[in-house]
Amino acid sequence: MMLRSDHAAPYPMAAPADAGAGAREVEWQLAAPDLSEVRRWLDQHDAWDGLIIERLPTQQLHDTYLDTEDWRVFRAGFALRLREKAGHTEATLKGLHSAREDIADRRELTEPVPNGRAGALAHATGPVGSRVHDVAGPKPLRTLFEVRTSRQRFAVRSRNPAAEVGEIALDEAQFSRADGQRRPMLLARVELEATGPDIAPLRRLMERLRTECDLRPATENKFAVGLRTASLHPPRPRDPRPNAEPEPALTDASTRAGDFAAAALRRLLDDWHAHEPAARLGETPEGLHALRVTGRRMETILGLFCPYLSPSVGKKGRLRLKSLLSALGAVRDVDIRLEAVSRFRGRLPEVDRRALDPLLRHLESERAAARSRMLRALDAKPTRRWLETLPDQLARTPSRRSATARNAAALDVVPDLIRVRYRKLRKCARRLSPDSSLGEYHKVRVRTKKLRYALEVIAPAYGKPAADMLSALHKLQSNLGIQHDSDVLAQYLTGLARRPPAGLGGETLFLMGRMAEQHARAAARISGKVAKPWRKVRGRHWKAFRSRVKELRGGASGGGGGTRGESGMSASAVRSGGSAVPEAGGG
Repeated sequence: MMLRSDHAAPYPMAAPADAGAGAREVEWQLAAPDLSEVRRWLDQHDAWDGLIIERLPTQQLHDTYLDTEDWRVFRAGFALRLREKAGHTEATLKGLHSAREDIADRRELTEPVPNGRAGALAHATGPVGSRVHDVAGPKPLRTLFEVRTSRQRFAVRSRNPAAEVGEIALDEAQFSRADGQRRPMLLARVELEATGPDIAPLRRLMERLRTECDLRPATENKFAVGLRTASLHPPRPRDPRPNAEPEPALTDASTRAGDFAAAALRRLLDDWHAHEPAARLGETPEGLHALRVTGRRMETILGLFCPYLSPSVGKKGRLRLKSLLSALGAVRDVDIRLEAVSRFRGRLPEVDRRALDPLLRHLESERAAARSRMLRALDAKPTRRWLETLPDQLARTPSRRSATARNAAALDVVPDLIRVRYRKLRKCARRLSPDSSLGEYHKVRVRTKKLRYALEVIAPAYGKPAADMLSALHKLQSNLGIQHDSDVLAQYLTGLARRPPAGLGGETLFLMGRMAEQHARAAARISGKVAKPWRKVRGRHWKAFRSRVKELRGGASGGGGGTRGESGMSASAVRSGGSAVPEAGGG
């Protein structure tokens, strides 16, 4: 069995060796109408408020900003810059989002580039090159824009105790333009970058400069100014939450099933491209989780609407997605194990925590191997070809053989597809008893997830009844998911302890046994928490949704418990006695 969780909360991943406190840039950026006035003020105040301000040599900088054609670096939350200065070149990844509102506090990773060319990043193994390689994959980097800057620098030190506080840079920057104008875009900036832990003295200096030199906070950083100057428009950010609802599908009586499915797939393909870079980067679990959820939704569309799509889109696409989801799931499995072990370790006394470090190292090695396989799957030529050609395939006119099916109305087709999945869930749930195995509960979880994904596809067309049904399904799936993860983790730890890899000593194995026992008990306890959310799913929420379906179909039978559908089942056929998951209402 494998871990498959769509409910697990984000957790702190083990930080890379280069991702410590020093890999940040903390600075104030001020727009300056006249840099000469700022320069005079600094020269006249070489000793101010316990600080020493010392002029440094002027630097000439040549910056080239890079990204792939589909903005993978940007989508991963970074700007990529090559900087030439004083005869050498360095590559920098700068975080696009500040951790604070009052000051620019961003991630910054830097690595020297030997030959000063973007192509060298493909072979770099440092903190920048390795990340760019993972995120970009086979996609080549292109130049977005260039900036040439004359930078006058001033060191800022405290007098007592003697310590480095920061650096002030007076920048005169020229941006390359894409509109054919010879005259470059000019920008004057004052930047105060903190280099020590105490930023209060530098903040006081910044406030004094603002007041006496008529400075104001910059509304755009240089990357944003460069994009605007070069007339470049990166994609808008998507909701990073893994379980964020997909964009609503516009459906009315005239919408054909094939057109509905194609439109939904196009939107989800955009979501895939938005989430893939963060999943490839792999520094937090949210990006991977969001990509898996998007893939599950795409796979649901292809499964539900296969008869209404061309074979090249439906059958072949679903096989391709299943392979990708398997590779993504292998990484997600290890993420969940790392989360659980880290949480368990945090509850241990300080003296016992180190005993779990060998297990964490083993899991990190498993994760690295799974990520390597995932990246190979994403970079494989068949995968890239499928993702690149899918929009054109969706836009093609269907063949005569598939035209009749494709022309079926979506609102006539969808209710039957939802009903089929609902009945499969009900069939599994009604078999549960106090003696049911965890495997049987897992089957109910899988059916719940399939129904939930199917309902998400068409929920906006059915309004509040569909939203209420989704909420009830989410609660049921959450309980079953926690149970499943606990059971699988207990089995994983038990199996690992039977044949422990090198480095797992007696103390580690003892704690693994304690953890496995706790999760096994937790999985058993959750079995009693399934009945209540199931009653809500198959009770009033299903009835309300069924009524809404009938309304939109013009009074035609919405199927379910009170009427016989294609499967021949009726409400009278539903058992309720002796079940661990009681039936309620019509089916």
